[in-house]
Amino acid sequence: MLGAKYDFSRDRERRAGIDDMTYIGPVLIAVNPYKNVDYCRENHMEKYRGATQMDNAPHIFAIAEDMFSNMLIDSEKQCVIISGESGAGKTVSAKFIMSYIAEVSGGGPNVQRIKDVILQSNPLLEAFGNAKTIRNDNSSRFGKYVEINFSRGGEPDGGLISNFLLEKVSKMKNIFSQKLN
Repeated sequence: MLGAKYDFSRDRERRAGIDDMTYIGPVLIAVNPYKNVDYCRENHMEKYRGATQMDNAPHIFAIAEDMFSNMLIDSEKQCVIISGESGAGKTVSAKFIMSYIAEVSGGGPNVQRIKDVILQSNPLLEAFGNAKTIRNDNSSRFGKYVEINFSRGGEPDGGLISNFLLEKVSKMKNIFSQKLN
């Protein structure tokens, strides 16, 4: 109910210490804790593998597992939209999803090479497309659409990354003209 006060203490107890993620229907709401947390490490992924969203506490890995298993079972394309203000953790959430998919999908050496390319593209894109801002030390200055193609067996077999610049060209022109004068 909009405008009503919500008792987060009961929700916090239910989630046993994971205080920054909850579901609203099928949507995961996550708050950036601004620190490294144990429950986002690789060894935590196994807890979500093969589980439904409601089997464990709300988590980005549960969303990734649900998406991956739906793709395999229903043979339908899946989509995740990550949205939030600057510093909300969108880039990190995307990394967690891609890391989870890389971990749970099978494959041999060729598949591992594709996984490596997908995962290693993040630092490269960040090096050229991120900047320190007042609100975020590693602020993405571009939007990113990542498409990962899978074989019928659920192994990544290709992909596409499209970048969309968020800054206006006029801002860049002003910077260059100021430096020239």
